[in-house]
Amino acid sequence: MVFGQRKREEAAARRRVLQQQVEAEGWTWNEAQPPPAFEISEAALRGQRRYEIWTIGIAEVIDGTTSDRTFRAGRLVGYEFGTTNSGIPHGDLRQTNAIWMSLPAALPEIRLADMTTTTTTVRDYGLRLPPLTPPRTPDGRWQIETFIPAFATDLLHPAFLAALATLPPLSAIVIRAGVILAYGTPTLDVSIIHTIARTLSALIDTVPATAWGRADPLVAGTGVFPEMMNDGPGLTLNARLIRPDWKGYGLAKEVPWQDAANARSHVVLTGRGAGVDVWDPVPDAKPGWYVSAAVGNLTMGSPMPHGIPTVASTLGGDGATESS
Repeated sequence: MVFGQRKREEAAARRRVLQQQVEAEGWTWNEAQPPPAFEISEAALRGQRRYEIWTIGIAEVIDGTTSDRTFRAGRLVGYEFGTTNSGIPHGDLRQTNAIWMSLPAALPEIRLADMTTTTTTVRDYGLRLPPLTPPRTPDGRWQIETFIPAFATDLLHPAFLAALATLPPLSAIVIRAGVILAYGTPTLDVSIIHTIARTLSALIDTVPATAWGRADPLVAGTGVFPEMMNDGPGLTLNARLIRPDWKGYGLAKEVPWQDAANARSHVVLTGRGAGVDVWDPVPDAKPGWYVSAAVGNLTMGSPMPHGIPTVASTLGGDGATESS
């Protein structure tokens, strides 16, 4: 108990120092905020086998501007679902540092996994996409994962690769659902935030003009079907689901987002009837499960927009998509 209290006090002291440094930069500090859009949580804090992590909030939230672009940085905090031998659900703390900024227009989804960090203590809980063949950038550092090889070919030109080379070790760079995201740095201080935010802005600047607005066969704004579909090479686009595997089972009550900075390492819940936490509802949407799939020129189900560029908004009236 004493040891735990000492750790909390040391963490609080570190946060106070970081807050002072952040405010000295003219950035905004919040100790905690509600969880980000589902698409960001899924990209960076999903689980290593399927959707198993429920994000409860963001800790040490930093909002700032670099190169005339706004960014948000913070520590995504969630719990990985498990059950005891008697079937009681519980959650184990999972977290990752992340920095992201909005894109000026739609781009297809792509993930660049930093292979130099695979042996570090930072575990990658993000959603993996199918790797290309060959899977690596010329320098061997980044594994390229996307549904559209032609987009990767256009995007990964020398100027884009040169900007990537300036990044510190991290888990991955992800473009999806209207944002560019970097996550999985071992620490998150002002120096790292400066470097990553400037690099994300530079990466946006180097995107070829012909790539902007390209339709993505991924129905961005929905999640990968959690139980039936693994990620990585096994991931396909024939089923997408807006809701995660487990509904939090009352986590919002047990660990509200206001407590994200001091989230407990382990939470035991009282059973499936304890409560159901839900993502922000879509206006006029009925409760329940929402399935949406894009196959060729056919879109099935209802799109779940979050005010961001998605395949539904980029397809337009002709329903054109790019093939891989």
